Amino acid sequence: MPTRKFDFDYNYDPAGTSLVTPDPYTEPPPKDEENYNGSSISARQNTRLPMYQARARSPTRSPSPPLQLEPTPEYLAVSQEPTSKLDDVSEQRKLLILDLNGTLVFRSPHTKRNAYQLRGVQRPLRSVHRRPYLGSFTEYLFHPGTRTWLDTMVWSSAQPHSVADMTDQCFPSRKDDLVAIWARDTLGLKQEDYHRKTQTTKDLAKPWADPKLKALGHSARSTLLLDDSPLKAHLQPWNHLCIKEYVSEMRKTDVKVREAERLREIQDEGEEEQSGKRKGAKKAQKFADRVAQAEAEAVGEDGRPLEYDGTLLAVVGILDATKEERNVAAWMRTGHLVDVPVASRSGTPSKKRRNTGEHLPSSPAASEGTSSPPPSDSSTELQEATGVPLTESKGVELWFDHPNTFGYWVQRGRRALEELGIEVKHGIIGANE
Repeated sequence: MPTRKFDFDYNYDPAGTSLVTPDPYTEPPPKDEENYNGSSISARQNTRLPMYQARARSPTRSPSPPLQLEPTPEYLAVSQEPTSKLDDVSEQRKLLILDLNGTLVFRSPHTKRNAYQLRGVQRPLRSVHRRPYLGSFTEYLFHPGTRTWLDTMVWSSAQPHSVADMTDQCFPSRKDDLVAIWARDTLGLKQEDYHRKTQTTKDLAKPWADPKLKALGHSARSTLLLDDSPLKAHLQPWNHLCIKEYVSEMRKTDVKVREAERLREIQDEGEEEQSGKRKGAKKAQKFADRVAQAEAEAVGEDGRPLEYDGTLLAVVGILDATKEERNVAAWMRTGHLVDVPVASRSGTPSKKRRNTGEHLPSSPAASEGTSSPPPSDSSTELQEATGVPLTESKGVELWFDHPNTFGYWVQRGRRALEELGIEVKHGIIGANE
């Protein structure tokens, strides 16, 4: 029976860039412990049960260190330092760490449920759909003016070959401008967790200490992790810019908006071309009905027209603000993500309510110099006050759940793009284009 390779990201990996699990169709290991040392297992069986042979040696290995579950006292101390404005944004460079799936793109599910691929049969990669404004976002990240103060890298929990494909889709001509591209093999997962869907953690201490990245000099004071998973950065929560996951329903909404927009453009062009000409009334009415139907589908339950997801524009606005800060973690912890100007009745921004952090509940862990987590009610209150995910509590709103806050950052992002001469383009391609 030929050896099989398996990849639970549902892609066959002929290059061998991912770890490989044993064939689940081989016979199970013997139950008696004396067979686990390999002495009574035939050579043929030994080649078929590599995982169980590895287990035979496990008692002699040193025990793994306990997993870190909480922020370190040193990190918490940095997050409670005051922040201030930089005289020159290039004085302290920032590091933006980008997630891919659910953050920059949406990947369609596989059409077939069978995850097992025979040797030599490669399963097609999943279709990748770009989030609105990704093109403008990319131009901003790698604009000469931005690169004077920003380093950008990719860190995804997907497997290496999937990361390579998504990176190609997101940055087709700018991959070389990324300071690093990291995949699932950098997360330190056990082999059994590597091939299954499990909660993963992105410990920012890893890129800060990595030999190739250490020379950049980044730390909690200069880093933002852009990721849609709320607890992905629970070890450094104040450096986590959590955004809404880009999912199928959001993608469908963007396509509806684009379809209505496209048909309206065709109708307007047709009316101009046919001005002064006799046009078939029946044909014109049929197309007008089609436009009306598309526009009706692009209306929300509240009766307002649907809009393209503006998350990446908001991220540009937040980067435009944090580039001036001396301590990003402190800026996040003191509530500046949600403490934004609000429009007054006259339509002009009212004076910003400055939040110095004195009114926010502080973590007992930080004040006592330990890494013990604060009580759940304090974490929830702090999460509500800052818009940063700290707990798994459902119903607690993050920064993007507040329409005024989200709208402010979107508008600031638009202004930042315009100041650099970057066109604000949604980049969505409709189903019929």
